[in-house]
Amino acid sequence: MKSPSTVLLRRLATIFMFTLCLLAFAVYPPATEAGFFDTKPAGFGSASADGFLPVEEAFHLEGELKGTTLTLTWDIEPGHYLYLSRFQVTSLLPESTALNPLSMPKGEKVDDEFQGRVEILRHKAELSYQFETSATELKQGVVVEVVFQGCAEAGLCYPPHRQRLNLTQK
Repeated sequence: MKSPSTVLLRRLATIFMFTLCLLAFAVYPPATEAGFFDTKPAGFGSASADGFLPVEEAFHLEGELKGTTLTLTWDIEPGHYLYLSRFQVTSLLPESTALNPLSMPKGEKVDDEFQGRVEILRHKAELSYQFETSATELKQGVVVEVVFQGCAEAGLCYPPHRQRLNLTQK
């Protein structure tokens, strides 16, 4: 037979472990619960969790380099649009090479719930830029970083998206 002090110590140990477990769940909630830093501002939902397309599927970007001309083309999924004023293109390689806009499409003027009065592009967008360097210097190819932003008409405004393209001469 066990002594009363042994039984008491085991009960106290069990109560202590149970209390410790409760405290651990209170301090560290399960991973499925959203935390303070998981919240998003209005209009910035999680694309996959809310049933929206990922940004690179909603706005499929392709680039082409011919001579010193860079052409960027977006196929925009139905029900989505890009902001004309939110394009930014930077040459990463060759470094510090300027890009001058050659052609910008004409946008559709709308009153956007997120941005106010803006020009948007639907269906397809094509922008052309001129590298300020010789075609010979671009023979090795280029790396450009493209920043763009758009929305789904169903109520999601995607945050600005950065995408790098590695392109070679055609």
